[in-house]
Amino acid sequence: MLACAEKRTPYLPPDANLLSRNVDILVVHNDAWLRHFLNVHLWRAGYHVRLARSAIDAGGLIAEAAPDVMVLDLDAQGMHCFEFLAGIRADRTIPFFPLVFLTADVNAARCVLELGAACVHKPVQPERLLATVALSTQMQRPHAAAVRRIPS
Repeated sequence: MLACAEKRTPYLPPDANLLSRNVDILVVHNDAWLRHFLNVHLWRAGYHVRLARSAIDAGGLIAEAAPDVMVLDLDAQGMHCFEFLAGIRADRTIPFFPLVFLTADVNAARCVLELGAACVHKPVQPERLLATVALSTQMQRPHAAAVRRIPS
């Protein structure tokens, strides 16, 4: 993605939005400013974005309709990401969807990658976020033998 020097907004090639149309992204972050930041960049790239500030809010949105990809903050205090995700994965009525974690913790990032999820390091760079989300939209449900247990 190229930056437009005049407005300092991302420049998207004419057909870039074709890949992101009709893709629903659920952003879960407890910080209002970062939710807005993520929303703006994902929306500008053509994604349909839903926002949740907590695991409880996200659970309600997932019950309405599972997202195509969920972007969530691994470092959020009180969110208990792994317990939340274990509950989602255990519910057979919820279809599989890829996860993109945001974290500043290098050790947590390694754990996330071992789970087969994607990771974007903080501070979040818009180009990296969009590239990771785009790749995640192409992920398929893992085979049962490849699924690892989510750590508690």
